[in-house]
Amino acid sequence: MKDYPPEYDIDQDDNKYFAEAFPDANSPAELYRQVYKYTDCGVYLSVQIQYFKTIEPDGFNEFPFDKLVSEWVHCGELGRLGTWKDLDQQGVLVTTLLVGSIVEGVDYGTDDIEIEAKQLDETPIEYRNRFYVALKEVEQQAESIWQDTHGCESCQAYWTDQGIDIDASGGLVPVYKYCPDCHGNGTSI
Repeated sequence: MKDYPPEYDIDQDDNKYFAEAFPDANSPAELYRQVYKYTDCGVYLSVQIQYFKTIEPDGFNEFPFDKLVSEWVHCGELGRLGTWKDLDQQGVLVTTLLVGSIVEGVDYGTDDIEIEAKQLDETPIEYRNRFYVALKEVEQQAESIWQDTHGCESCQAYWTDQGIDIDASGGLVPVYKYCPDCHGNGTSI
């Protein structure tokens, strides 16, 4: 693994931090699988990575030089990164995780929440706890969006009887908590 020069101010020199934070996930792809599978709203995961890329002479630069590159890798692409150890061997450093969710049937989803690594001498366990708080926030937002937009026909009839103009809300029907048909769960669009 390449050492990062001090001017890049990178607090970590390998991905051991993430391996310790998520001991049941040996890679970013496995962490994504767990996050997606074990959340009600199917949270997505993106990973921000940094690495050095050698820039070859191109007429403007006379000599090759290493440039620090930062990029995001999303969901299904995470498998190409390999394990935390593979990332270390390739000189790739994970710096931030991002979580969010798309809600079925609407044109928007939850906020994207970035969880940067190593904030003020934070331990891996503290980082994992912040990560889980972010997951919970995403799930709460997704649930709120669902409840505001996925009412069934009986929910719509209830709200119409209450004087709510469903057409003014773009045709999206809130879920009625005591609906006799969907039992307050709404319906897939």
